[in-house]
Amino acid sequence: MTTPKILLIEDDLDLAELTVLYLSQQGFELTHVESAEEVSQLERTEHFDLIICDIMLPGQDGFSLFEALAQRFQCVIIFMTALDGQQEQIKGLELGASDYIVKPVNPELLVARIRANLRKGQTNPQSKTLAIHDFHIDFTKQQLSIAGRPHKVTTQEFNLLWIFAQHHGEILSREFLFEQYVGRPYDGLDRAIDLKISRLRKKIEGYQIAGLTIKTVHGQGYLFNYQPQLSDR
Repeated sequence: MTTPKILLIEDDLDLAELTVLYLSQQGFELTHVESAEEVSQLERTEHFDLIICDIMLPGQDGFSLFEALAQRFQCVIIFMTALDGQQEQIKGLELGASDYIVKPVNPELLVARIRANLRKGQTNPQSKTLAIHDFHIDFTKQQLSIAGRPHKVTTQEFNLLWIFAQHHGEILSREFLFEQYVGRPYDGLDRAIDLKISRLRKKIEGYQIAGLTIKTVHGQGYLFNYQPQLSDR
């Protein structure tokens, strides 16, 4: 099994040293940088399975750095920060982060959250592609096309869309979606999955494809459906 590669963006050197040491002992391969500037100096061929990013960084902060990270590395991104306000957490999740961890965090809990987020990319190896009418989604290549036209989605949006596509036409509860996407049981309070779905729904609405929807079913959950409208003849 390939050792998961993690990029840690943290300017607190004492914390970074402890984090690198502990995660390395848990079987992860760590690369540590202190700022957005150091990220830009990484080899262009470098790749990671997961990024842990602080928000309060010297120079460019983690929020403004997020888009560049998502575009360049196409992997799971977690914010780990001392900023514990609700608005900061909402902002981080709406940007597209897979998780938002508030410092200080128990090392064992950090490992559990990392592994849960890494599991998001794990699916049934017997089924890597799905077709719903002319809606085609390829998990291996992270590609989506509708009626032969490719559509761009972020890694986080793609992972959620893949879950919906696997259960096309089914009403999925918030609990089910949370467990499938986040990789841990729903605690009844976390609204992260709702924010993710809202973001994905806006993206789908932007496609302006008749019959492609994510509907909220009151008291039950969410329904992903694609029924192309056929022209009358």
